[in-house]
Amino acid sequence: MVHYSAVNSLDIPASVARDNGIARDGETAIVMITLQRPTPEAPLQAVAANVSGSARSLMGERKTLEFRRVERADSIYSLAPVPIDDEQTLTFNLDVTAADGSATVPVRFNQTFFTR
Repeated sequence: MVHYSAVNSLDIPASVARDNGIARDGETAIVMITLQRPTPEAPLQAVAANVSGSARSLMGERKTLEFRRVERADSIYSLAPVPIDDEQTLTFNLDVTAADGSATVPVRFNQTFFTR
């Protein structure tokens, strides 16, 4: 199971941004991806993943995303910054691959962003 979100970096609490090396400014969004699979020990166990992909504006501008993996306690997630403009809709095209290569999940979604 893949969970994804994309938010303006200003929506991330300062302490969380600091702990994760995220620069907070109104013209950058953060894309977060987590991969989980059920195990006998937990219904949703975090799985290390390699994430690649891009975001495309409605005008066709393509932005390649550079994801980095973060591991904290029982959580594993991948983060990527992406520059945004006010009222901009981006279409995300991602491939999420389990680090052991056992599965690849394509993820496609749209998100509209607002700057501050």
